[in-house]
Amino acid sequence: MRRVTVGFALALIFAALAGADVQQPPPVPWPNGERLVYVLRWKGLVVGHQAIEAVRTGSGWHYAGRVRGGGLAQLVGFDLVSDSYTRRDLFTRRFQRDLTVPGEGRRVLTAVVGQETAVRFVWVTGQVYTFREPQTDVLDDLSVLYYVRVYPEPKPLWLINYPSLLRAPLEPLGVRRFSTPLGRLEAEGYRFEGKGVRIEVWYGRNAQRWPLRIYFGQQWGGLSAELVRVERAR
Repeated sequence: MRRVTVGFALALIFAALAGADVQQPPPVPWPNGERLVYVLRWKGLVVGHQAIEAVRTGSGWHYAGRVRGGGLAQLVGFDLVSDSYTRRDLFTRRFQRDLTVPGEGRRVLTAVVGQETAVRFVWVTGQVYTFREPQTDVLDDLSVLYYVRVYPEPKPLWLINYPSLLRAPLEPLGVRRFSTPLGRLEAEGYRFEGKGVRIEVWYGRNAQRWPLRIYFGQQWGGLSAELVRVERAR
């Protein structure tokens, strides 16, 4: 009886360990508290600096994007605040983008992912639009940058957008060399492009796979960003 009890206990322990291995988040090339600082351009004009931070939250991550105050951004009225919270598999579970475009106004997109993806979009007039879709392995403006740092394989991805989720393939663009404030670095590029949206990112071919150059285009105009500093969040 004692042998049966011991054997059963060991079986439970091994099962628990196996389950723990399955549940482990994937290894990532960025440290907890990494802050990437970019020179941000809107329609070709330098509007300031954008900082994107990655902070571990439970088994997932919180990515926070902020345009630092002052400069042309404040002068022309441009502002962008984004927050993305992910699951352990790096897909989005909650996202909000609060964007103010000069001459047009403010629009806010919020998404919550559970058994489905629920999106709420507030247009510049204050009109509220909502929709729900069954896909749950979805990404957003911030989480897609980090997801591809870990999983650069070309495959279809779902992106949170309005008036519907957008599905498009991740397309490799080859390898280039860039002169950057961090030195002359070799980078590999990827593009995600669908109806009304284009995201192009060039990742350094170093251990950290920093996103060195980012281009994000939508109907409201294009944003481009160049990495100038890597810091730790305080």
